[in-house]
Amino acid sequence: MLSIATVSSSAFFLLFFIISSSISFSHVLTKETDTLKPGQLLRDWEQLVSQSKVFRLGFFNPNPDTVHLGPAGPRYLGIWFDHIPFYSVWVANREDPIPDSSGALSIDPNDGKLKLTHRGNQQHPVIINPSQKNTSNNDVALTLLDSGNLVVRRVNSRGIPFGSALWQSFDYPHNMLLPGMKLGMNFRTGQTWELTSWVSNKLPSPGAFKVCLDQSGVDQLVVRRRGEIYWSTGVFQNGSFQNATSLTGFTKDSGIYEFKFVRNPEERYFTYMVKDGPALSRMDLDTLGQLTLFTLDQRESISSWIFDTAGSPCPVGVGNESAGVCLAEKASACRSAKEAFVAKRGYMVNGEESFGGGGGGEVGFLQSLSDCHGECWKDCDCIAYQAASYDETGCRLWSKGSKFVADDFIGSEGVVDLIYLLQSLH
Repeated sequence: MLSIATVSSSAFFLLFFIISSSISFSHVLTKETDTLKPGQLLRDWEQLVSQSKVFRLGFFNPNPDTVHLGPAGPRYLGIWFDHIPFYSVWVANREDPIPDSSGALSIDPNDGKLKLTHRGNQQHPVIINPSQKNTSNNDVALTLLDSGNLVVRRVNSRGIPFGSALWQSFDYPHNMLLPGMKLGMNFRTGQTWELTSWVSNKLPSPGAFKVCLDQSGVDQLVVRRRGEIYWSTGVFQNGSFQNATSLTGFTKDSGIYEFKFVRNPEERYFTYMVKDGPALSRMDLDTLGQLTLFTLDQRESISSWIFDTAGSPCPVGVGNESAGVCLAEKASACRSAKEAFVAKRGYMVNGEESFGGGGGGEVGFLQSLSDCHGECWKDCDCIAYQAASYDETGCRLWSKGSKFVADDFIGSEGVVDLIYLLQSLH
């Protein structure tokens, strides 16, 4: 149940410290709502719920090894399907996590901006919608729609939102595309829409992969890895992609979706819609550059997830039944086409260990497992790699002479360490 505290702007920061330690407060709204208005706070334990209870907006911890809605930091403000809280579809502060459960979302009464504050940053809040034009007179509200779009709109004299969006989350996609969202560009405003992968499943910061519309004018999607073209879906014809027919395989036969490329004097973009409901859907760009279309088919008495994946070009022998990492690298004189890195539980002994040094064409980025994969592949002496940190960033590399020891020991954080070991595939 949502409870939003109504406060005056002059008492905001004093009240912030009071309510962060107790949920007992005399000015509390107990009605579940889809809208946040000026003078209200959305705190860590509270959520907005879209009108038909399709989506929720609230604070969460993306670490899959902890309770998703628990109080542990770092905390992010995100949107997820109402009854599937394990996959956020959009994150407001993907590069600015809140260190604890003292976070709160509010609307600035002076300019209508969405502000994220916590105990340590009252004077320097995270602004979620910096591109929105300033508004005044407390005449805007934030609403979570059943489409999953988070919108800022003006309110009338009765405080009811109306009109077109002054700002919307659909214009700033992250790693997932929902029905009605766009991948492409607006020629008039210069707005572009593209997906960017997470660094890891535990860290929503921008990762190594992007998917965007082909800039040449061809109706296809292009996946880039650290700025370089990694793979493309091929031209979209007769309801499917030439090089990624599996992406729309099930859905083409079932008739659930309509996929289309739109081109007019103002915009050019790719989008898709649910035309045969009820069904929930999301298209996901994962940390290895793969595109997956998830469909929760609710037409039968028992709901079930169905997914179609257009994978990145895998090494020979790597597929759904293989433990090999589905990540293709450029040809190398010291690597065989029949070799791949395989995830193993255990640790390395002896030999030489080093830490990855980055590279990849971008400056100042967090190294992901795909970066470790690429760095180890290029180094002819490297035989294994592992994430250096618990959030799966940074690289540990092992050279020839190191020995792998299998071990299913569960570490102090409750997870098993995975080593990615170079092996020949049969």
